This record gives sequence, C-alpha cells and structure tokens, in this order.
Amino acid sequence: MIKIETMSIDQQVAFYLGLSENILPLLKESEYFEDARKAIDLCWEWLEDKEVTGDEIYYTLDDGTEFAGLFMQMQMDEVPENEDKWECIVSSVSFVDKQAYIQNKEPYLPAPIENIDDTLLQYFLDCYNNVMVDGEERIKSLYEFVVSKDGPSKSDILSFIAKN
Repeated sequence: MIKIETMSIDQQVAFYLGLSENILPLLKESEYFEDARKAIDLCWEWLEDKEVTGDEIYYTLDDGTEFAGLFMQMQMDEVPENEDKWECIVSSVSFVDKQAYIQNKEPYLPAPIENIDDTLLQYFLDCYNNVMVDGEERIKSLYEFVVSKDGPSKSDILSFIAKN
C-alpha cells in the first residue's frame, strides 16, 4: 500500500518522476515525445535545486497556444494506446508544478494546478497500471526504495530503475 502522506515532498516528487521515467520510452514514437522529455527533465531540475519556478514548469503544460504544451499535445496524439501514458506524464508534471508554486509561496496558481489534490496519486497509479504489465511490482519496488532515502536524487532513482 502506497502511503504518500508519510513521504516528504521530495520523496513524492521522486516517486512520480521515477514512475514517469518508465512511461517516457513508451512515447518515443510520438511526435510530442521531446516535449514530454523536456518537461520531465525540468521537473527533475526542480527536485535537484528548487530554482525552477512554477510558471516555468506550467509553460511546458500550457504555453498559451492551441498547438503546444502537454495539455494540448496529449489531446492531439492520435494513438489511442497513448492516452494513459500521457495522463501519467501530465499528472506527474502537474504534481511537481503545484509543489513548485507552493514552495515559492505563490498566492495564485493556474486553475488546472490549483485543482491538484490527493486523488491525483490514485489516478496516476491507475493509468500507470493500465500501461505497465508489471506495474504493481514496479510501484511497490520504487516506493520502498524512495522511502528508504531522505532526499532521493535523480541519479539515485535512475540507477534504481535501470537495475529493476
């Protein structure tokens, strides 16, 4: 059982991003793959140094146009099998974005980010399990690894994922 409330914010972020790293390669054929990769990398950067702003992360989700930003791109991807993959990536980036806004004590959050709550994790995990055949096992394994670390780094998580 995943007890997200017992995890620090950094552990929660590392958990979301680590699971997202399993999903990203499955989007390699999507024309929007590079944008997803950049968004996840920006979130890792936030985890590592907390210098990336909520607005910078949000811009990867919604750049204000109808042609870019992960919110639009996930809808424009015409491969039905990619839907849950995009949901995982967008959920992960949205979760990290909210943490960036909170950390910077921003008084106003974009509406889609303001609406992020504790139900997101279960939604994310459901989508993840729809995509990954061995999803439950991967989730449990990464969770146990993350909670064993005070401040899991990107390299810690990526090394762990590579071995499992």
